[in-house]
Amino acid sequence: MSPYVFPDAVKCVKNALAADGFNATLKLNPEDLDGSEVVHIQDGGGNEQSIFRTDKILADVYATGRTSAKDLAEAVRASLTKGPLETADGVIDSVTVEMVPTKEDFPSPEICKFVAIYRAETRPI
Repeated sequence: MSPYVFPDAVKCVKNALAADGFNATLKLNPEDLDGSEVVHIQDGGGNEQSIFRTDKILADVYATGRTSAKDLAEAVRASLTKGPLETADGVIDSVTVEMVPTKEDFPSPEICKFVAIYRAETRPI
C-alpha cells in the first residue's frame, strides 16, 4: 500500500469542468439526457510510480445532434488540457489526451454521444 494520499482526479476534473461552465456529473441518470448537454466523468484506472500518479479519466458527452456533441467534446478537451487544474479537491498537474473525442453509438434518434479518454497526472496532497 502506498504511503501517499493523492487527490481524487475524477472529482477534480468534474469540478474544473463545472467551474468552466460545463454540466458535468459523476453519476449519469436517464433524466439527465433530456436534451441538455451533459458531460459524464468516470474512473478508468491508472498507475502509480513513487510520488507520481496517473489516473485514466473517461469523459462521455451527450448532446442533441452530432455537431453539438462533437463541439461539446472538443470544448471539454480544450478545457482539460489548458494547464494545471486547481480545484478545492486538489491539483491536477497536467491532463493529456489518450483518445481524442470519438463518436460512439447511442440508442437515441436525437441524442449523440462522443467519448474521450484522458490521463491526469497528480502528486500527493
